[in-house]
Amino acid sequence: MKKTVYAVLGLLMLCGSAMAQPKSAGDEAALKALEEKWDAASMKGDSAALGAILADTFISTSTEGKVRAKAELLAEMKSGDIKYQNAKVDDMKVYLYGDTGIVSGRWKGKFVQKGKTVDTVERFTDTFIRQNGQWRCVASQASTIK
Repeated sequence: MKKTVYAVLGLLMLCGSAMAQPKSAGDEAALKALEEKWDAASMKGDSAALGAILADTFISTSTEGKVRAKAELLAEMKSGDIKYQNAKVDDMKVYLYGDTGIVSGRWKGKFVQKGKTVDTVERFTDTFIRQNGQWRCVASQASTIK
């Protein structure tokens, strides 16, 4: 009888701890701060700061459906082919799944890309993973709000 009671209590504890994994306020704040650092790095043309946010395997899918890797994105910034005049995220929501975080929100930006001025409002979804204790973005996708 005691063994059965202990077994049931053990199972309840395991189930309870598996279900009771609340969103970490620290992780949520960290991911929101990374989104803001991303904008600040873009505004400054700081490819080193942006490179620290992006994982080596990062891919970006633009509003036009173009897929770019981290190296392409950083090279465009370093070359001056893209220059941001304004960049701001808002309406962010963070969803945490262990060492994976999803951030969705709205991005308003104005930039010059290869001589063409773009003024846009977009919805984005960024996927982050925690690597060696640091959050890194592995994927970003955006859709234009019309």
